[in-house]
Amino acid sequence: MLKKINWKFRKTHITLTPLIVFVNDTWDGWGFDFLNIKYNLSDGSFLKITWILPNGAERKLTFSGDFLFLRNPLISELLDIEDSILWGTASKWQTIKHWILTFIFK
Repeated sequence: MLKKINWKFRKTHITLTPLIVFVNDTWDGWGFDFLNIKYNLSDGSFLKITWILPNGAERKLTFSGDFLFLRNPLISELLDIEDSILWGTASKWQTIKHWILTFIFK
């Protein structure tokens, strides 16, 4: 019975993390991550807020985060809209969405 369960879920990799606190982490700086879910190669968070403090040389204060697992779908939407703009097939609504998403992510 356990072999059958193991065989059915051999390609499914799920990680649930209720709370992660970043204290001067290598890549994420300072912040927290509430309810992080990793499914195969994609991950999302219910609420993630991180910031990198300036070091006096070249790095400035930057914020990043995720809210309601929306970061990855919105970034893929931004990439699709940028392709439409590149090929000249973007509508007025897509250019407005491009402006908003660029303001959020860049």
